[in-house]
This record gives sequence, C-alpha cells and structure tokens, in this order.
Amino acid sequence: MKSLVLTALTAVIALSTPAFAADEVNVSNGISAAGAPLAAHGVDLVALVNDGNPVEGFASHSSTYDGASYYFTSAANREAFEANPAAFLPQHGGFCSFGVSVGKKFDGDPDQYLLADGKLYLFLSAETRAAFLKDVTGIAKTADDQWANIKNIAVGEL
Repeated sequence: MKSLVLTALTAVIALSTPAFAADEVNVSNGISAAGAPLAAHGVDLVALVNDGNPVEGFASHSSTYDGASYYFTSAANREAFEANPAAFLPQHGGFCSFGVSVGKKFDGDPDQYLLADGKLYLFLSAETRAAFLKDVTGIAKTADDQWANIKNIAVGEL
C-alpha cells in the first residue's frame, strides 16, 4: 500500500505543471535550466522589441516571470526585462494574436512578429501575420476581448 501511494504521488508531481504555464503563457514542452517552462521559444524579447532582432538568448542570462522562463543574450537585457516586463512581454501570452482573435491558442513564432502601438504581437505564420495586418486595431481589440475568455483555458480544450 505504501508503494502504491508513493507511486501515485510521484505521478501527480511529475505530471502536474502550473496552470498558468500551460494555459496563460505559450511555453515549450519541458523545463528550462531555471526549473520553469521556456517561453518565447528562448528568443530574447528585449532584443526583439528594441532592435527588431529575434535572436535566441542563453540560459546563463535567464529570468523567470509568472512561472515561465525567458532567455536573454546579455545580463543588461535580462535586467531591462526584470525592471519592466510589461514593456517586452508579447500580447496574449505569446500565442498567435490572430489565432486568439478567433478563440484559439496557436503557437506564436517570434520570427513572425509585429510591434504596433508599443505592443509586441506574435503570429503562427506569415499568413496569420498578414491577416492581422489587414486591420491591426480591430483584430487586436477582438483578440484582447477573446483573450479575457480563453486565457485560463488549456490549449487542448479550445
């Protein structure tokens, strides 16, 4: 009986992840060196926002925010993020903003991004980015409204 309880407890711990990491932030499978799921495909969000350069960061310059790990190319970029995460975090948890506008959580690819009105939007593909560009203001508002409804719903349930 003792081994059955231990096995069940081990399974629960191994299979459980924080709800926010699975639902509210687009993260990669697995755990980063910091012990949290990796967000933004490991791309340095500060470099992306400030320089328009979607370059991969390093685990040695990582920061954990809201249960997700973010990688940066330098300590300076990590510190800039930590000082003001909202200035660099993508909208809609890093999911494809066009997908969110239609009630879905598609992967957001940092190579397919848009900076508009001081906000970072990620997209599944060049096609979804192009569709978003047809009406940035309207689709962004629809995505914001939808995000309020789907933020806490697991990807597989949408």
